[in-house]
Amino acid sequence: MRKEINLHPKQYEAFDFKTQYAACICGVQSGKTFLGSHWAFQKLLMGDGLIAAPTYKVLQQSTLKKFFEEYPILRPFYKEQKGEIFIPAGTIAGIEENRSVFIRSMDNPLGVEGMTIKWAWLDEAGQMPLLAWTITRSRLSIARGQCLITTTPYNMGWLYQDFYKPWKENKDSDLSVFTWRSIDNPYFPKDFYEKEKMRLKPAEFAKRYEGEFSRLEGLVYNLHNWHIVPRKEIRKEYVLGGVDWGYTNPAALSVIVVSDGAYYIVDEWYEVGKTTPEIKAEMIRLQNKWRVNRWYADSANPEKVQEVSTGSGLYVVPFEKKKDSISEGISTLNQYLNENKLFVFDDLKNTLAEFETYQYPSQKDGVNQKEDPLPFNNHLMDAIRYPVTGYQPAKRFEIPKISLKQYGINRLLNEKHGEDDRPNSYQ
Repeated sequence: MRKEINLHPKQYEAFDFKTQYAACICGVQSGKTFLGSHWAFQKLLMGDGLIAAPTYKVLQQSTLKKFFEEYPILRPFYKEQKGEIFIPAGTIAGIEENRSVFIRSMDNPLGVEGMTIKWAWLDEAGQMPLLAWTITRSRLSIARGQCLITTTPYNMGWLYQDFYKPWKENKDSDLSVFTWRSIDNPYFPKDFYEKEKMRLKPAEFAKRYEGEFSRLEGLVYNLHNWHIVPRKEIRKEYVLGGVDWGYTNPAALSVIVVSDGAYYIVDEWYEVGKTTPEIKAEMIRLQNKWRVNRWYADSANPEKVQEVSTGSGLYVVPFEKKKDSISEGISTLNQYLNENKLFVFDDLKNTLAEFETYQYPSQKDGVNQKEDPLPFNNHLMDAIRYPVTGYQPAKRFEIPKISLKQYGINRLLNEKHGEDDRPNSYQ
């Protein structure tokens, strides 16, 4: 079988990447899915692999649609219910052994567990959770297989923190990044490109059509670069833990050190498919490591609070969810950020990814549709909000502000009565 394809120069450079992992971070309609389809077919001739998209809808309407447009000979071998393209040996030229291409939606990353694969293509990976990237890497580890990411830079989450930055700073020789604009695709209409450039805000245009990272609009928290600090020793006044239960959704634990009136997020745990005893064991490990004084947990599961508290030495407080607890908690955390009293260690990848993706609903006619954020990318955010807003340290008395005249009167009174020269209000 012979097939001739035409790639523009940017695509051609990426097609033959030599590192173990490569990411094509590009503008929309720039030909990245076209590239991924041909790269995946080249790889399936060499061994079993994975094709994945962030959701079932994207998988069916975009990724697989393009793949089968380019290689219709493979469509009869696709078993949708099994999530697999199974090609028996000898049915297609060049395939001398049985081949399996696993087809997965990464809204359930655990569906990739158990595979041993030699290659993976993650289409629109910028919409996938960090767990999808973590599991895919582990599935490729034995064979040292290659992975190709094709995506638009939707946000500054894990793809930016865990892939683009290490590549940019030459910290990981296993990574390659290729970028190009929508207009680098010779078939993309230039007049539309120019109109969008005039219509959109610069950051939105750069993200959608030039493949450049920019922060999402409507992010819940005002986290800036100076809030992200290198790991260091911190004097511990009090240590807090936060718990957000989960099984199908990730379970999340956060450890926060209170020091000199500031809150430092120092550790995290973020896993899918973990039972309550497994969460309890991780809480005990983190408590022993950090000497956690008190845990705050989601009160919607009182039976889990009881289970982890029994016979564990864990002091777990149910965080009471009131009507406005989300908005009030967000307000409190943003106040601490604005006052430079909340910091995150820079190696907490899951925490940073959620800070960069936890957002409010899109505006319609300039008005937010809901006051509460979208219920996604919020597991560690809740595990941080519970302890920071639930912790009520003892209020210290402030020295009252008095006038110099009043200070003089108080001093005279104290001297008259033979006491020291402190104002009465100090005593």
